[in-house]
Amino acid sequence: MSPKKGILGRLFEIEKSAVKTIAEADDIETVEALKVSLIGRREGRLSEILKKISDLEPETRREVGAESNRIKNVITEALSLARERLALAKENQLDSADFTLPGRQTWEASEHPVTRVIDEIWQIFQSMGFTRVRGPEIDTEWYNFEALNTPLDHPAADEQDTLYLRGSGLLRSHTSPVQIRTLEKHDPPVRVLAPGIVYRRDTYDATHTPSFHQIEGLVVDEGISFVDFKATLAEFSRRFWGPNTRVRFRPSFFPFTEPSAEVDVRRIVMKEGKEIETDWIEVMGAGMVDPNVLDNVGYDPERYTGFAFGMGPGRMALLKYGIPDLRMFFQNDVRFLSQFSRDRV
Repeated sequence: MSPKKGILGRLFEIEKSAVKTIAEADDIETVEALKVSLIGRREGRLSEILKKISDLEPETRREVGAESNRIKNVITEALSLARERLALAKENQLDSADFTLPGRQTWEASEHPVTRVIDEIWQIFQSMGFTRVRGPEIDTEWYNFEALNTPLDHPAADEQDTLYLRGSGLLRSHTSPVQIRTLEKHDPPVRVLAPGIVYRRDTYDATHTPSFHQIEGLVVDEGISFVDFKATLAEFSRRFWGPNTRVRFRPSFFPFTEPSAEVDVRRIVMKEGKEIETDWIEVMGAGMVDPNVLDNVGYDPERYTGFAFGMGPGRMALLKYGIPDLRMFFQNDVRFLSQFSRDRV
């Protein structure tokens, strides 16, 4: 095959494939990329052929040059038509939009219901003179059990209930260790509230989770009595649950308090437009600080007394807002969380 026929054949092949490829382009970026690859000065397929035209005879050179210019014009026209076609398609797509449709919904930020309850509890106790403290979530057997008058052979210290770490240490199973750390650092009077996350070997169901929030309260001073204990928690209960809330204290047992009590409330709630009184519901455990606990931190139990209490803000949020399943707190469902914006609750 002569050089002339070879070059002309390649030119015709470029023309045919270029027209087809440009017609199939579905966006402007593709069209511009084809321009560079076909007729670009440095990388274009047509330019590569024209670089070799000097090797041809003068007569053949003129013929190949004329054909090259014709094909370049064809490709340029095809590119121009493709740009117009794509611009028109975009305009038609915009015209087809229905601007009468409502806009996309924007979600209003809101506090998590458990966070709301923690803040409300804190505000009540802050007004009573409490300060807020915190402690580590990874702790030792001493702070989590022994200093709180709980021997290591107690069922609560068993591996079936407590999450132990390799080597040493454990994930605290309650916020009570903050009591010990606070009493070690501060002289009486002590009046603190310690919210935080705790961990237990528990199933994940409607009423249990292996990780949850707890709030610990502690008061220690000279002359603190059971009357102070009952009055403080009764006042909190009425301010949190409502002024008509009834409160009762049932005898119970906790290793770190003596005597101990379960605190129950009976609330007034609205149901079908009527006020009704609920059944008795247990909302916290509490009691007078055991003398052994005071002795473990260097306090004189003959001189100082106190009371402690603990509650689960997750459970209190369930009761306060009528939420049926504890797992809803962990699902990050915006539809659920948006119900707790300030102007709705």
